[in-house]
Amino acid sequence: MKALILLLALSASAQDLPKLKAQVMSADYRADVKELARLRDELAKSPKDYLARYWSGFASWRIAMNGANHGMKSDELRTNLESAAADFYVSIQLKDDFADGYAAASLVNGWLAVFGSSRERIALSSMLLAKAKALDPKNPRVLWSAGAVYLYSPNGSIPKAIETYREMLKEAEKRGVDAASPLPDWGKPEALMSLAYAHMTQKPPDIDAAREEARAALKVQPDWSYVRDNLMKQIDP
Repeated sequence: MKALILLLALSASAQDLPKLKAQVMSADYRADVKELARLRDELAKSPKDYLARYWSGFASWRIAMNGANHGMKSDELRTNLESAAADFYVSIQLKDDFADGYAAASLVNGWLAVFGSSRERIALSSMLLAKAKALDPKNPRVLWSAGAVYLYSPNGSIPKAIETYREMLKEAEKRGVDAASPLPDWGKPEALMSLAYAHMTQKPPDIDAAREEARAALKVQPDWSYVRDNLMKQIDP
């Protein structure tokens, strides 16, 4: 009887994940940090589910991302990034062929490098990304991580970043999204946003391309606070 009750509880939890995934993504786009924190706590109720841990880590990660755009203090940013990394690590421990977990952990460690132990963090970030590429090289989230290396690293290349983000966009459109699935399937609006940012920051900037891509991202996600309130204002001050 206890085993049956546990099985039913686990089943109910699994059924809740697509809904929680949608809520996390919506809160991220709306820059609703309080809602992201609430959802993180809700996801923590399933500590042995690799997808629950992924989405919990995602919530912490996006608290930091949105916080960075709204004046969050450095120590709070670091705390949320470390929380995200811890969840992503557990996620890939629970499912060691989960490319999305490795890709997300790679990006978080790349960001944590600015807070100290930079060599170790960068080495770890590179190792995690290499694993993600080996598992699923065409995965849009893996490509997003690879594009970030080209865009932000000191020896990077904006043209290569643009090439990678275009491939990401193509793959995201090919794979599509599934509202009934708890698996990560984000990528199309993120690819468009990243293309817009890359075109805006290249020298000389391609403002027309950046504007078109940012508008396309908003067409997919009209509530995306960062693109609407930050990126568009940088493109057209």
